[in-house]
Amino acid sequence: MYRAFRVMWLFLLVAPMAMAQTAGGEAPAPAPAAAPAPAPLDPSTVQKSTISGDDMLSQGQDYRRQIQAITMQIQVQSDQAKADKDVIRLNCLMDKLNQVKVNGNMMDQALQSLQECVSRHDDSAQLHEYTRVTIINQKVQVLRTEADACVGAETNYVGPTKVVVESPAGLTATIDQPAAVAPPLTMIDRPIVASPYKTPLQP
Repeated sequence: MYRAFRVMWLFLLVAPMAMAQTAGGEAPAPAPAAAPAPAPLDPSTVQKSTISGDDMLSQGQDYRRQIQAITMQIQVQSDQAKADKDVIRLNCLMDKLNQVKVNGNMMDQALQSLQECVSRHDDSAQLHEYTRVTIINQKVQVLRTEADACVGAETNYVGPTKVVVESPAGLTATIDQPAAVAPPLTMIDRPIVASPYKTPLQP
């Protein structure tokens, strides 16, 4: 009886361990494969311009001529404002003129750097300097529009203004209409006092 009890006790002790080993003995699921690292970028292919360096330089010089013309235009507008003694308009135009001159100096520096980059065939530096040139030109174009707003001028001039006056049907189209005649004033006599109570006694 004791022996049978020991065998049963060993069976109960060993069976859960065997089941646990069987369950834990399965092969673990394979880990997902790591994504391959991206290939390093070639610095020579990061920045490539679609136009040549000579074309960039030619376009930049054209922008510089436009800035010079805009500077002269705003200068003429400021001189006219000074002649008209319009202080508000003059201050507005002088502010825009100073900003245009500053951007013109920046354009000269950018063009000089662009020319050096073209000479040494540095494509990346060419694109950088040409981007600066383009941004400066855009700023000056905005300043020109703001200067036109200072004087109340439209940016797009479509021709002289023509005024057409339409008269209603039946109305004589005359330049000067006669002034309306005021009605005559009518004098009204004051009524006689009817009550002697309010009338002062006669001497």
